[in-house]
Amino acid sequence: MSDRVREILSWYASDNPGTLANLYRMLNSGRLAGTGKMVMLPVDQGFEHGPARSFAPNPAGYDPRYHFQLAIDAGCNAYAAPLGFIEAGAAEFAGQVPLILKANNSDSLYSGPDPIPAVTASVEDALRLGCGAIGFTIYPGSADRKEMYEELRELALEAKAPAWSWWCGATRAVPASARKARLRWTCAPTRRRSPPSSAPTSSRSSRPRPTSSSMPRAR
Repeated sequence: MSDRVREILSWYASDNPGTLANLYRMLNSGRLAGTGKMVMLPVDQGFEHGPARSFAPNPAGYDPRYHFQLAIDAGCNAYAAPLGFIEAGAAEFAGQVPLILKANNSDSLYSGPDPIPAVTASVEDALRLGCGAIGFTIYPGSADRKEMYEELRELALEAKAPAWSWWCGATRAVPASARKARLRWTCAPTRRRSPPSSAPTSSRSSRPRPTSSSMPRAR
């Protein structure tokens, strides 16, 4: 173990061993293994923006397995994608690249000012598919931002959930330079925890945009 990886893991000493093991695996995968840096391949464009718009210029991208192999060949630390894409290749590429399951998604059918992604996967799905992490997107400028915060909190009961956060929505009033500010955490999953007795309910609409990266951890 490199000194840098050891230092990063020391920041999560209060977490359980499963969390540390998943984080260790990501930090020691790919071409940046041992450096303390990570490059992940996120592919949610087919869901978020529509498959033709995303993959028509490179038809090989229609095949979910193409992106697994791309992440492996490129030496990425991990591959992140929505539930369907991960399920399509998780068995064939098991153990070859750490996986991050995108837990919420939008689509391009909605073009209103206040996007709110739908929760499309669970921590149980991530554990079932052998993922080392989950991903979650929030839009702090959206009128529905509080609902997103609550959904993230529910997932964080079972998994530490790093997220990419994008300023968006009719309510935003921030300088352009700050609208793409990202919030990041870094962590990972372990054994299953019993889910909360009541799941949040919501009215949802959706819209495309960013990707996120996070990591599950059950206590």
